[in-house]
This record gives sequence, C-alpha cells and structure tokens, in this order.
Amino acid sequence: MNTKLIPFPYIVLGMAIIVILGAASCRRSGSDNGDDFRIETKEPVVLEYLRLWDESDVLDEIIQAYQEEHSNVSIIVKKAILRPDETIYDYQDNLIKQIADGAGPDMFMIHNDWLAYHKNHIVPVPNALMTVQDYANDYPQVVVDDFVDSNKVYAIPYYIDNLILFYNTNIFDELKIRKPPRTWSEVTELIPKLTIYGPGNKIERAALAFGVADGISRNADILASIIMQYGGEMTTADHTKATFNLPAPNSSSDQPFFSGPEALAFYTSFADPTKANYTYNDNKDNQDNRELPIDIQAFMEGKAVMFVGYAYQVENIKKFAPNLRFETAPLPQLRLENPVVIANYWGEVVSKNSQYSDVAWDFINFAAKSRSNSKYIRAAKRIPVREDLQESYADRQYYGAVSQQIDFSKSWYRNNTPKVEEIFAQMINSVLHYGISPATAIDTAVRDINQID
Repeated sequence: MNTKLIPFPYIVLGMAIIVILGAASCRRSGSDNGDDFRIETKEPVVLEYLRLWDESDVLDEIIQAYQEEHSNVSIIVKKAILRPDETIYDYQDNLIKQIADGAGPDMFMIHNDWLAYHKNHIVPVPNALMTVQDYANDYPQVVVDDFVDSNKVYAIPYYIDNLILFYNTNIFDELKIRKPPRTWSEVTELIPKLTIYGPGNKIERAALAFGVADGISRNADILASIIMQYGGEMTTADHTKATFNLPAPNSSSDQPFFSGPEALAFYTSFADPTKANYTYNDNKDNQDNRELPIDIQAFMEGKAVMFVGYAYQVENIKKFAPNLRFETAPLPQLRLENPVVIANYWGEVVSKNSQYSDVAWDFINFAAKSRSNSKYIRAAKRIPVREDLQESYADRQYYGAVSQQIDFSKSWYRNNTPKVEEIFAQMINSVLHYGISPATAIDTAVRDINQID
C-alpha cells in the first residue's frame, strides 16, 4: 500500500446533507432476522465521515436515500488528498493521535489488518443493530476473521479486493493461447512461449513481471500468498509472531516440508538467469535506468504479458493505456484443490469519540445493505463483499476474478506493515543478489519481523 495521504485538516470533497428529524425516534431493521434498532433523538446530528480512495460523490445517492428516512442528520464526507511525503500509515498515526486528543471524525476507514491498532479507538456495532451471527451470514469468512473480536463486530466493509492475474489478450490471441493459466505449472509452461530476448540476450518482453522486490509493487503480498499456497502459516494463531520459516503444519514429522524456503525459491526463480523460469529482472545500467519497467508499467507498455496486482489497478490501466486489450483471471495456484489468495480491503468504523455512535453505525449499516451497496459498487467500481451480491459479479469483466476468489481469500496480519514489507524486500534481494540460501533468508526475515517493536 504505497498511496500517500495528507493528514488532518482534510479537504472537504463531500457534501453535507441536512435534514430535520421530525419524529422522536427512528426505527431501522437492525438485521435481516427482523430485530429492530431504535435511535431516539430530536436534536441536530452532525456526522463527519473520513473516506479514502473513492471519488467524493460515490455515496451521494445513498446519503439521499438515508435522508428520506431520517431527520436532523448532517453527514459531511471528507476525503484526504495525496501528498508525496506521506503514506497511509501516516494517515493511521494521525487518526490515532486525533482520537487520543478527543477529536477526529465520527466515521472512518481501517485496513483489513488494522483492527489490532484501532480496537481501543472505535466502538463496536450495537448488538441490536447487527449480531455476530447476522454478520457471518452476510459476509465471507475472511471478513469475520478480520473484523470480529471477542464476539463483537468492529467494522463493516463495502467492498473487497484480492490478488489477480492481469494478462494481455492481444498477445494471447496472437499465440493462440486460449485461456489464462490457472496454476503456477501452467505459468511456467508459458514462459518460453511468451518471453522475447533481444541483442545481448537481454529480455525485451517478459512473460510475467515477477520474482524481484524492486519493481513488483505488491511483492510481499504475492510471496505471502505463495507461501500459504505451499501450506505455510504466516503467523501464530494470535498473530503475534511470524512463523513462515517453520515446517508446514500438515507435513509429516519424519519429512517436514518447509513452505517458506520453497515458496521463496520459486518466486525468485523468475528473476534468476540460471533458472528455467527466468523471464524478468531488476537490472539497471550505469545511469540507474531499469532494463525492464516496473510491473504495471511493463504491462501497459507491452513489455510484460502478465503481472499480478489488485483490481483497483484496472482503472489506472484503462486510463493510461486506453488501447491495451487485457483481461484478468484468478491468481494462479499451486494446487487448485487448496487455493489461497491474499485479501486487501477496508472496513468502515465508528470512533469512540463520536457523540452519536449509534446514528453513525445506523448509517454505515444502511450503506452496506444490499440495495444501497449495489449503488456504491456501481459508483465506485468496486467488487461487492456481501454474500448475496457475489454471484452477480462472478462473470463481470475485470472484476469477476476477485469475486471468484472471495471464499478462499485470507488476510495476512503484520504488526508493522511498512517494516515487514521492507524485510521482505531484503529477503528477496538477499537470495537474488547476494547468494543467500532461501532457508537462511527466510529465517533471517522471521527473526527480524519478530524483533520489531
């Protein structure tokens, strides 16, 4: 997650919609089982809602629908602007500081692996509005795992994303490749067919932008997915320690299988000239110019036939490479019978400082319901996470691949994501450029991660 954000004060890009509550109470069905959630207030309610990524108007229609049923509620949507010297972790730190000072927005967004950071800064969904069982009925297991703690629901997501394979359909058609690879074995079979070499045996077109740290923007997520596909576990059950250097839990005691080194060796083989999988590199000339562009740029320029990324990159490709014909497919798997993919999404939460937390949760829940959520999905060009909307998206161009993978999506919990990603980059580079064995590199990475304060 390399997006950079301006901290507070925010630039208001949303709109305030003010209506007057004429009744002493407003009733909303808190869950699909018919339970009622009652809010009783006559006074004006102003809610500040901090949002990321989406355009400022994506919630307009939903807010207008909420306005028809409610009174005296003003929802002010704010969006942070990108700034080169800050990341989303600065945004997170600023939120924590503001809440500690008794300030901050009423509603905001947290990443799917941030609950541990924010649990003490937010209030859970009122049980009368939504029970854990209601939540489990509406959302996939990965969401339940991420946002339910101590039998309380702490966040409601509007959408989901996970790693997918992007591929150039023009080149596939030219070479009469009828379908994208479903397994890593099928990927490796395509490498000699898709890779083009130029003078000096330099790669002019990579089959897949893969195998390095510098140039693969989501290298840590990709490698973690492969480790889990090999049967490894990234952390202990309580997420407090990294464990991906240990034998796979299902391996035999007399012949333990070490998923981490195997996965790291496989990943780096795509950038190792001595390996059959070689198709990409991070080589630079004396002026520090790359021999091959970074993954998404290489893909847009036709210098990589495939790359792995998230669905949010679809719109960037369409914008900056409008003539490129491409499609997406589920992330290739080691074994189709035991698929795993890393999830990447955000949940909507309510601050503990909100004077009207029940109203705030009522609105978020309203926005997340099927009818409202469908409006958001269309406006924001996202993939629905609700169980009752997934099937309708399974065949959608570009986005269907994400929907097809929701049921086997997993989250990877990190106590300090920027530092962990830096350690993963060092781990990959130590194998590729310094001759360190994958087993030693994995052990060193786990040690360094477990020493992070």
